[in-house]
Amino acid sequence: MGDTFKAGSLRIGAIIGYGAGDFGLNLFYTGLNLYLLYYYTDVVGLAPGIAGSLFMVALLWDAVTDPVMGAIASRTRTRFGCYRPYILFGGPLLGASFVLLFAAPVFWPGTPVLACLLTHLLFRTVYTVFAVPYASLSAAMTTHSETRTSLSGARMQFATLGAIATAFLTPWLAGQLGGGDLVRGYMMTALVYAVFAEIVFIFTFLSVSEQINTDRINLDLTSTLKAIKGNSAFWVLFASVVVNVLASTVFTKSIVYYTRYVIGEAGMVREVLTLYTIAAAAAVLGWTFLARLTSKPLVLTLGLGINAIAFLSLYIIVPEAKPLFCAFVVMAGVGTAATIVAFWAMLPDTVEYGQWKTGVRDESIFFGLFQFSQKAASGLGVGAVGLFLQAIGYVANVEQTPQTVEGLRTLSFGLPVIGMVAAALIVQFYPMKGAQHGQIVESLRRGEV
Repeated sequence: MGDTFKAGSLRIGAIIGYGAGDFGLNLFYTGLNLYLLYYYTDVVGLAPGIAGSLFMVALLWDAVTDPVMGAIASRTRTRFGCYRPYILFGGPLLGASFVLLFAAPVFWPGTPVLACLLTHLLFRTVYTVFAVPYASLSAAMTTHSETRTSLSGARMQFATLGAIATAFLTPWLAGQLGGGDLVRGYMMTALVYAVFAEIVFIFTFLSVSEQINTDRINLDLTSTLKAIKGNSAFWVLFASVVVNVLASTVFTKSIVYYTRYVIGEAGMVREVLTLYTIAAAAAVLGWTFLARLTSKPLVLTLGLGINAIAFLSLYIIVPEAKPLFCAFVVMAGVGTAATIVAFWAMLPDTVEYGQWKTGVRDESIFFGLFQFSQKAASGLGVGAVGLFLQAIGYVANVEQTPQTVEGLRTLSFGLPVIGMVAAALIVQFYPMKGAQHGQIVESLRRGEV
C-alpha cells in the first residue's frame, strides 16, 4: 500500500485547472437555480404548482443518484484514472442535457409538462455523473492537506465567478438571442453556456492528474459499508453541513419576503443576493490562506460564528434601513466563504481518516453522500420556509400583520442563528486535530493500517 500515496503539492496550473471546472458547472447550476422555475412559469406558461412539483421530483431523484454515482466512480478503472474520464466524456453530455432543459417546449410543444419533467430528470442525472467524480478528484490529486485547501479555495473562487456571470448575463442574453421570442432566447443562451463550459471542462481534464494509485484497491459492497460505518470524521462533517445548509437555505429563501414586506423593496432581493455572493468571492483567498496557516476546523468554526453573529444582529436590530441590512448580509457572505472553503477542504481528508480506521479507501462514496447531504438539506430548507410562512399567517401581495412580520423576523434570522450555532458545536467533535492528518497519510504510506 505504501506506493499508493504520493503526498505533495501541485503545480499552480493543476490547481487553476481543477478550480476552473466549477466555473463551467455553475454556468449550469446557477442557471437552473435562478431561472429555470421562472422559465417554466413565465415563459413556457406552466402553472406554478406543476412547475414546483417538477423541481421536487427532480430533487428527490438527484438525492438518490449522488451516492450511487459515488459507488460507481470509485470502481471505475481506465487509463485516464477513476474520475477524469467523466470530465472528458461527461462534459458534452452535460451541455447537451442543459440545452434540452430549455429546448423541450420548442421540440415538444404539445406536451410541455412531460417534456420538461423528462429533460429535467435527464439533466439532473448527467449532472450527477459529472459532478461527483469531479468533486472526488480533489482526494485523488494529492494527499497534501494544505494543497487540498488551495484546491477548495480555487474551486470556490471560480464557482462564485460562474454564479455571478450567469446571474447577470442570462436575462440579457435571452433577450438578445431570442429576437423577441424568449423561449428561443433561453434555448440559445443555454447553447452558449454549453459550448463555453465544454471548453472549460477540456482545460480541466488536461490540467489535472490522479496521483493516488487505485489499481490495487478492490472494492465490494461489504468493504464500502465498512468504510462508511467506521468513518466518524466524515459523519461529523456530514452532520455539520446538513445543519449549515439547512440554516443558509432558510436565510436565502426567506429574505425575499423580509425585503419586500419589512424593508419595502420588492426587487431588492437580487441586489442582496448579489452582494452576498460577491462578499463570499472576495473573502475566499483570505480564508484559504488562514486555513493553510492554522487549521481547517478553526476556519470552519470562525465562519459559522461570523454567520451566527450576523444573523443574531439582524434578529435583534431588525434593520429597516437598506444600508445597514446590506452590511450584515455582506458579513454573512464573508462567513459563508469560510464554511465552503473549509467543508470542501476537509472532506477529502476524511477519506484518509476512514482508510486509517477501517483499512478501506472509497473516495467517491463519501463525495456522493456529501453532495446528497447538501441537496437534501437544501430541499428540507425550502420546505421548512413554506411551512413556516403558512404557520405565521403569511398572505401574498397584502400588507402583513404585526404577528406575521415578527414571524418573518424569526424565520429569516432567528432560525438561521440556531442552525449556525448548532453546526459550530458539531464541528468541535471532529476527530482530526492539528497535524494529525499528515501523520495519518504518512502511516498509510508506510502501510501501517
